[in-house]
Amino acid sequence: MSDPVPTELLEAGRGYERLFVPALFAPWTKHLLEAVGVHEGDHVLDIACGTGVLARDALSRVGVAGSVVGVDAAPGMIAAAKELEANIDWVLGHAEALALEDASFDCTMSQFGMMFFEDREAAVHEMFRILKPGGKLAISVWNTIEENPTYEEIISVLREHVGVAAADAVRLPFTLGNHGDVMTLLERAGFSDIIVETKVESARFPSSQSMVEAELRGWLPLFDIHLGEARIKEVLEHSDRTLSKYVVQSGEAVFPTSGHVISARK
Repeated sequence: MSDPVPTELLEAGRGYERLFVPALFAPWTKHLLEAVGVHEGDHVLDIACGTGVLARDALSRVGVAGSVVGVDAAPGMIAAAKELEANIDWVLGHAEALALEDASFDCTMSQFGMMFFEDREAAVHEMFRILKPGGKLAISVWNTIEENPTYEEIISVLREHVGVAAADAVRLPFTLGNHGDVMTLLERAGFSDIIVETKVESARFPSSQSMVEAELRGWLPLFDIHLGEARIKEVLEHSDRTLSKYVVQSGEAVFPTSGHVISARK
């Protein structure tokens, strides 16, 4: 039996699922699933799966004859994913060293995960290794921060009211905005038929304050940055002055997000 996950890590995973997934990540899963063409009976791998929104959507397509595996290096993410879906094989592991057999998957995907791999070249070689001949790969990465200007404002709020480390943690996801770097990695690993599509989706948070609350409760704890409740309240009050302009008639905060979906074939 595996060791229990520390409560603070599990709560970070639950916060990530509750605050980020519906608002930011769920709209993107369809693009990756369509890029690889997931069908009934396929064996699918989701790398850097987080709490598993992409893996869960893949499961709905593969049916009883298929299977889905989700891999993530964060114990809190895997623990939260297990709470949400029992019919996926959730694996704690690193993209650079997958404990999976050669040529065992029809489709491999990674949604907004590559930016965090310690060795991206090794991870891409692992993606190639575990795919069957003719298998498809899809990776999404965020566009540059300049093409996601709302996050420039969120980063500015965090830098002023939390600190440089918090701002840098939120900037990190946008470091592969130059999709040419990803294409080069795929080519070196042996992938062919590489296609890049730049997409825009709408992020939809319950309120302008929740745009920053998601970072404070669901993202910064992954970088060991923890704020108490009084401090969180203070930061949210400051953030509202900058971000309330994104609130629409429903009371939600809505803004565009831009990312690249890169597909390839083994």
